[in-house]
Amino acid sequence: MARMLIEDSFTAPGGGVAVTGRPDGDLRRGDRLRLTTNGAAGQDVTHEVTVARVLRLCGRRPDGVAPHGMNAAVELDGVPPGLHLPGLTLRTE
Repeated sequence: MARMLIEDSFTAPGGGVAVTGRPDGDLRRGDRLRLTTNGAAGQDVTHEVTVARVLRLCGRRPDGVAPHGMNAAVELDGVPPGLHLPGLTLRTE
């Protein structure tokens, strides 16, 4: 299982939602992830999102993998609109 604390979010080239962080396991294009948010009355709400692509970062070749322990930027599909992402955690299923 891989997890990544979201440090920042931005609009990716082309208009998608991208997030940055340092995963504790490899994240790959096509991975299904769980994004957990704090819902009403303190109950967590989980959203399923998918890694649409791994963005080029710090001169590294874009090979579709955000490697374990390295700073990474990934574009996600399925993020609910208006959600504040920094501080939330992504994890593989």
